[in-house]
Amino acid sequence: MQSEQTQKIRKDMTIAEILQSFPGKAMRLSEVMMKAGLHCIGCSASTFETLEEGVLGHRFSEEQLNTLVKELNLIVAAPEIKKDSGNFSIQLTKKAVQKVRELMVSDNKKEWGLHIGVLAGGCSGYTYELAFQEKPNESEVIINQEGLKLFIDPESLELLNGVEIDFIQTLNESGFKFNNPNAKSDCGCGKSFS
Repeated sequence: MQSEQTQKIRKDMTIAEILQSFPGKAMRLSEVMMKAGLHCIGCSASTFETLEEGVLGHRFSEEQLNTLVKELNLIVAAPEIKKDSGNFSIQLTKKAVQKVRELMVSDNKKEWGLHIGVLAGGCSGYTYELAFQEKPNESEVIINQEGLKLFIDPESLELLNGVEIDFIQTLNESGFKFNNPNAKSDCGCGKSFS
């Protein structure tokens, strides 16, 4: 895979692919796409819908698509800003750590880490992002918890500070639950906050 500096965003890339290719800049990229009118960040359509399909499907012009691609590539080309992580804390419960480890084993990614970030999108303004990642990006904050490597996107530090991530499994729901003291409100789905 090419480095972030040489790889460019193309209109034939899926929205999910763009965000995964540039995790250190995913927050800013998602904000620009949301501002441009693409509100499918964090929804299932972002995994199969290309940037071009998203823009043109929302009845924007080819010119607006080209402008968006240029703006996204300017973000990718800009140097990353280091953020101070001095008093940052994030905690996974024992159940969450156990579930992450189970998923890593089943996905054959036992030695990888867990990327944790926030993207613009979802019902309430921001959506949580969890993904397995082989190694951290240069700018990411690395936290070790019970032998589990957590890679925190620097753009997400402020919104994730003090967060507890739990894993719940009941008759009504199953998944990772974020207890975020920074959230002013949460969406009913539990995946988005403001």
